[in-house]
Amino acid sequence: MRTNIFLRLIWFSLALAGVSLPMSAYNEETEKLLKELDEMIERPEQWEDMKSYKIIQLHKKEASVRNNEERYEINKKLFEEYSVFNADSAVSYAMRNKEIAKTEGNVEKMILWDINRSFALAVTGLLKESQDIIDSIDLSKLPVNLSPLYFNQLAYLYSHFGQYQGKDRISPSNYYEISKAYRDSTYSHAKASDELYLWYKAWASENREGENLERMKDELRQYVDSSYMTTRKDAMLAYALSNLYKISNDKENQIKYLAISAICDIRTSNKDIASLEELGKLMLEANEIDRAYSYINFCQRQARSFNNRIRSLSLSHVEKEIREYYSERDARQQRTLHAYVVLLSVLSLILIGAVFIIINRNKRLSDSRQSLSEVNDRLKDNIKELTGLREAQEAANLKLHEMNKKLKGMNQRLSDVNIKLKESNHIKEEYVGQMFYICSEYINKIEDFRKEVLRRIKAGQTGELQKEVMSPTMVQAELKEFHHYFDTIFLNIFPDFVKDFNKLFRPEDQIILKDGELLNTSLRIYALVRLGITDSVKIAALLHCSPQTVYNNRLKIRNKSIIPKEEFANRVKTLGKYQSPIDDDSEDGNM
Repeated sequence: MRTNIFLRLIWFSLALAGVSLPMSAYNEETEKLLKELDEMIERPEQWEDMKSYKIIQLHKKEASVRNNEERYEINKKLFEEYSVFNADSAVSYAMRNKEIAKTEGNVEKMILWDINRSFALAVTGLLKESQDIIDSIDLSKLPVNLSPLYFNQLAYLYSHFGQYQGKDRISPSNYYEISKAYRDSTYSHAKASDELYLWYKAWASENREGENLERMKDELRQYVDSSYMTTRKDAMLAYALSNLYKISNDKENQIKYLAISAICDIRTSNKDIASLEELGKLMLEANEIDRAYSYINFCQRQARSFNNRIRSLSLSHVEKEIREYYSERDARQQRTLHAYVVLLSVLSLILIGAVFIIINRNKRLSDSRQSLSEVNDRLKDNIKELTGLREAQEAANLKLHEMNKKLKGMNQRLSDVNIKLKESNHIKEEYVGQMFYICSEYINKIEDFRKEVLRRIKAGQTGELQKEVMSPTMVQAELKEFHHYFDTIFLNIFPDFVKDFNKLFRPEDQIILKDGELLNTSLRIYALVRLGITDSVKIAALLHCSPQTVYNNRLKIRNKSIIPKEEFANRVKTLGKYQSPIDDDSEDGNM
C-alpha cells in the first residue's frame, strides 16, 4: 500500500513539473514531407552546387556566341537561372537583353526585359527603382501577350510594398488590395496557353469561394501531384494551392503543399523562399518552436545571401517572436529546474523512509515465506498420497470400463445371432407351411389331370389330349402361379425388400414394377440371394430359366449400383426387415 502511494507521488510530481511526450500533430504523409524538408535544410550546398554547375555551363556557351540572336538566348537562360539566385546578375542580364532588343528596334522585347528587370529589383527590395521601371512602360505600346506578365509584376510589386509597410503600420494606401486588383487584371488578360496561366487563375478573386474554389483546388492538385517538382513554376503552383487550402481553413493540406513548395524551392536554389517563411510561421503557431526557428533561420540566411531587404525585414519580425518564446521557455525551464531540485529533495527523504519500510517488510516476508515453505512441504506429501489413490482408482475404473466394453460387444454379437436365428426359424416355418400347401395343391392337380387323361382316353380323344400335353401353356400358367406364391411368401417375410433394394441405385436406375407385379425377374434373383442362395445355376433351376439369364441379370444390376461391386451381394443379404413371428403372436394376443 505504501509502495503504491510512493509511486503515485512520483507520477504526480512529474505532472507538476510539466513532463510530456511530444506527439506528431500531422498525418504520416505530411510528417514525412516535413522530415525530408528538415534534412534538405541541413545540407543545401549540394543543390547550390548543382545550380552553380548549370550556370558555369551557360557561361561557357556564352563565351562562344557568334551573333546577337545566340547572345540573346544565352542571356535569357542566365537571367532565368539568376532571377532568384543572384539578383545583381539577373538585373545585369536583363539590361543586356534590353540593349540587344533596342539595337534591333524590337519594342516588344524591350518591354519584356523592363518587366523582368522590375521583377529582379523588387525581389531584392529595391521597390522604388522597380516601380520607376514598370511605370516607365508605355501602355499604348504594351503587346497583348505581355499584358498578363505586366499586371502580374504590378501585383508582385504592391504585395512587396505591403510586406515593407508591415501589418501594424497605418498607410493611406492598402497595398494588398491594390495587389489583389492587379492579380484580377492579370487573370482577365491571361490565356490558357500562357506558361503561368494556372498561377494567374489561382490568385484571381473569382476562384476564391464556393464551387469555383473547389474546382481550382482540384485543377492545381492534379498538376502538383503529377509534377516532378523540379522547377520554380512547380514551386509557385504548390504555394498557390496551399494558399487555397488556407482560404478553406484546411490546415493539414496547407502545411503539406507549403512543404512540397519549399522542397522544390530548395532543389532549384530559390533564395526568395516565401513558402518556407509561411511554413515557419505555421510551425510557430503550432508551438513547434525548434522547427520554426530552423525554417526562419534558413530563410534569413538565404535572404541575406540574396540581399533581399524586404524578406529580411519580414523575417526579423518572426525571429523576434521566436526569441521571445525562447526567453520565455528558458525562464520556464529555470522554474522547472528549481521545482525539480525541491522535488528531488522531498523524494530523497521519502525514498529513505521507504527503504527502511521495505527492509522491515522484507524481514517479515522472509519469516512468512519460511512458514509457507513448511506448509507447502506437508501439502506436497498429502498430494502425493492422494495422487497414488487417484491413480489406483483410475486404473480400477479403466479395467471396469474395458470389461463393460467387452460385455457390451458380447451382448451385441449375441443379439445379432438371436436375430439371425429368429429370422432363419421364421423363414423355415413360413416356407415349410407354404410348401406343404403347394405340394398338396400340386397332388390334387395331378390327380385331376390323371382323371381327365383317363376320361379322354376312354372317349377316344387322344389327339386332343396329345395336343394339349405338348402345349407350353399349362406349364407357363403353373410357373406364373409358382412365381406369385414365391413373391407373396417372400414379401410377407421381407415387406421392405424392394424399397431397400432401390436405395442401392441412383433414382434414374431404380426398378419400377408394373401394375399387379410383386417382384420381377431381377428382384426374384436377388430375393434368392437375400435367402442365402448365391449360386447362379441353383437360382436358374429354382426360377425355371437359363443360368446365362441369371448371370446377365446379376451383372446388369450390379453395374448400376452406387456401391462397390464386390460388396453388392453382401449388402443385399442385409436388406429388408423381416416380419418377426414374435410380433405376430403379440398382435394376435392383443386381439
